[in-house]
Amino acid sequence: MALFTWNDDLSVGNSFIDGDHNKLIKLINDFHNAMEQGRGNDVIGKVLNNLVIYTKEHFKREETEMQRIKYPRYLAHKLEHDKLIKEVAELQASFASGKTMLTLKVSKFLRDWLLTHIMQVDKLLADALQ
Repeated sequence: MALFTWNDDLSVGNSFIDGDHNKLIKLINDFHNAMEQGRGNDVIGKVLNNLVIYTKEHFKREETEMQRIKYPRYLAHKLEHDKLIKEVAELQASFASGKTMLTLKVSKFLRDWLLTHIMQVDKLLADALQ
């Protein structure tokens, strides 16, 4: 079962950001489903890795656009990106070393962070990009 579904409330009104967010939601849902179904650490590890890679790509695209328009909130926005990448990288390393079993709390954390980030921070960026 999907952790959450894309809807118009999540749209920031920018096609590239919305497209990326849609993909991130799919990856988070894939991660959640793999854990929920107990499909094995190798599957969960692969899904987590894909999520980390795509998140970095998405953040890079956003940061490039922020620099292009000389976005005044660039530094604060980038610091949020850096914080999440660090947290997820630590989680990934802990999982890979066998120290941490991933739980549904992790997917809830990712979902809550993404929703908060979209609804508060990325909506401001999308407004500035228009």
